[in-house]
Amino acid sequence: MRSASELTALELDPPTALERSRPLVRILFVVVAVLALLAPGSASTAQTTAVSPTDSVLLTKVRQAGLWEMPSGMMAMQKGSPLVKEVGFAIMMDHGRLDVATRALSAKLNSPVPDQPSDEQRGWLLEEMNAAPGPAFDRVFANRLRAAHGQVFAILAQLRAGTRNDDVRAFATVGNQAVMRHMTMLESTGMVDYTALPEPAVSTTAAPAGAPLGLDTSQIAVVAALFLLVGGGLFYVLRQIKGNRSRARTSSRPATAVRAGSSHG
Repeated sequence: MRSASELTALELDPPTALERSRPLVRILFVVVAVLALLAPGSASTAQTTAVSPTDSVLLTKVRQAGLWEMPSGMMAMQKGSPLVKEVGFAIMMDHGRLDVATRALSAKLNSPVPDQPSDEQRGWLLEEMNAAPGPAFDRVFANRLRAAHGQVFAILAQLRAGTRNDDVRAFATVGNQAVMRHMTMLESTGMVDYTALPEPAVSTTAAPAGAPLGLDTSQIAVVAALFLLVGGGLFYVLRQIKGNRSRARTSSRPATAVRAGSSHG
């Protein structure tokens, strides 16, 4: 009769464990084969690198945001309160890094970006220049940048959700993270007038239900058989493992009793 230690080693022996796992391996092979049969043809999964008009809008928006927010950050360091100076410096540095990435992606995708801020952005810069140092500047700086970031945040989110270009998708993700960080920092100044922000526009259009699977009768039968096969196979494997463990525990009890009897003798 085997000792308890020998039984434990036998239960954990790799060939025995491998033998128990073979039914599950066969099930997985069948699953892969069935899913291959259900795959919709051999269409290429390569991502397109074409640049759409909306991709160009994204690059333009990020570029122009930097063209006026970097000078705003510089003015904040000169005219703002201590907290606004810190926020302005952080925003200026972030947009400096974003601007390098924007111009690099613009060159890679051959999608030109502007070299000047928009007329509206020039007007915001003029407001900051005319504001008196201290609280007056702080209010103009915090509210103008917070409102602008809210607009860009919504645009970047929409473009990120719909772009077909891998590079633009990754760029939009980084850009949106920066915009969210800037909004949070601007709000931390305590100068943002939330009542002056535009009302959020929530779409009431129902989301598309998506295209149906379009499985014919034979494919539905295959799927049903797959569920039965996987469910039955997993039940069999679990039952085998449970049975092996029960037998191991039963076999170990006499050995334990013999050792206990010999110790009392």
